[in-house]
Amino acid sequence: MQPLDSDRITLRPFEMEDAPRIQQLANHKDVANIIGLPYPYRLEHAEEWIKIQPELIRSGTEYPLVMYSKDHDELIGTICIRVDKKNHRGELGYWIGRSYWGEGFATEAVKRMITFGFTDLELNKVWATAITRNKGSIKVLQHAGMVREGVLREDRIVLGTYEDAEVYGMLRSEFDRSRNC
Repeated sequence: MQPLDSDRITLRPFEMEDAPRIQQLANHKDVANIIGLPYPYRLEHAEEWIKIQPELIRSGTEYPLVMYSKDHDELIGTICIRVDKKNHRGELGYWIGRSYWGEGFATEAVKRMITFGFTDLELNKVWATAITRNKGSIKVLQHAGMVREGVLREDRIVLGTYEDAEVYGMLRSEFDRSRNC
């Protein structure tokens, strides 16, 4: 898979050499608290996750990518789209290192992955969830042009607590209209 570029970031497949940086970024209580990653996040977690990714991309079921900042010249997070081929839709998931929150990188990455989903993967819908208390992620989805579709009550367990999740989505027709404006 070729890297996906935008103004300030590049999204590319993971390499095993990325594991120490992923471990460093993911091993932060604030990140674990809103994403539901294991905490503490160990190097083995990152290595095991990276090992399975090439087959996911080859099969077209999931596209986990590094979020690389051109401004900072370093890996700052990750983004993924999980493809439901039968229903022509993709679910976005992402997280970004704590020190990069609020800089607009996540919004830029989400917008780029939405474009990838509609143009390269030919999806009809791209959607994502964010736990209700994760106001930053909800803003990212809104700024990326996604529409709130509802709330999934007690949808996931994050650090031992059931959390509600807000669902956001964008349809191909909405994406096409936004590009023609």
